[in-house]
Amino acid sequence: MNYIATWFYRESADEASFYPQMGQRGDSALVHSVYMQIQVPFFRTFRHYNPAARLLFFTNLRRDALPRFLLGLFDELGVETVTLPYERRPPKGWYGAWQNQFYLYDILGWMGGRMKADDALLVCDADCLCRTPLDGLFDEIRKQGSALYEFITDRSATINGITLPEMETFYSACYSTPPRLPLAYYGGEFIGLRGDSVCRINEAYAGLWAFNLARADRREPKLNEEAHVLSVLAERLDLRNAVANRYVKRMWTSPQFNNVRPKDERLAVWHLPYEKKRGLYRLFRLLEKQKGLGDEERFWHRAKELTGVPAVSLRKRLRDRWTTLLMWFTK
Repeated sequence: MNYIATWFYRESADEASFYPQMGQRGDSALVHSVYMQIQVPFFRTFRHYNPAARLLFFTNLRRDALPRFLLGLFDELGVETVTLPYERRPPKGWYGAWQNQFYLYDILGWMGGRMKADDALLVCDADCLCRTPLDGLFDEIRKQGSALYEFITDRSATINGITLPEMETFYSACYSTPPRLPLAYYGGEFIGLRGDSVCRINEAYAGLWAFNLARADRREPKLNEEAHVLSVLAERLDLRNAVANRYVKRMWTSPQFNNVRPKDERLAVWHLPYEKKRGLYRLFRLLEKQKGLGDEERFWHRAKELTGVPAVSLRKRLRDRWTTLLMWFTK
């Protein structure tokens, strides 16, 4: 079985942290509505190109708390909703942003009881679009045990509060041996794992997390988010690779930073963090209107225009500016 999963954790006012891409706290109505809307282009595109895959949506919300448009979509596409509590939440004040990210390890814990050893799982952020079938990706997951997205190797960069050399010091202290190779940072937006690898991560997580909590108590550099933990466990469990880099790219399309290059549009999956409130919202409206991709060539032509892949047009810049102004005055 091939599984494709994404998730949304609704934060309460007491636990809310800041989400820079949204410019909001995690308990805001805007964050909630945007994340509900982007599930539509995610599941529409992933189902279109992967008709036999099992699609899963994890959330701490009950199914009857989801918007009607999403319930209708899930029924149509055969998406399984899993209401899952957040058991592996870090202590209050752990880090300033993205405190819901450790929900990933609750998801892996749940999947460990569901998957067979040779099943394949893709956990993917919801601000992604699928462009092609993912059969090749799932074959590689089965062959190698994982498919990870190597995002940062710059040893001077501070990555959400910690550098790669500091992560290596953490690793050596935790396991009483240095990493075999310099660590790389594996992005948490796209994680492919074989069933037996999921179980191995679940087994290794408890000890690493206990050590991480002790580091925090001593105010020593710690693993602040889920991708830090993934990067350390990938080394420890011999799951390191950059297989996912052939399938996905974190594509920034903002006026301040744009890393999209010609031919990026040919990748199987586009990760579009800047487009949550922009291009993906407009695709949500389009897909709700036509209830499917329709003519594929026409749909992807429109998707390119709306998301700025591979190039941001003047029309899109003006439309995005107008959207930003509207959100500023209505928030």
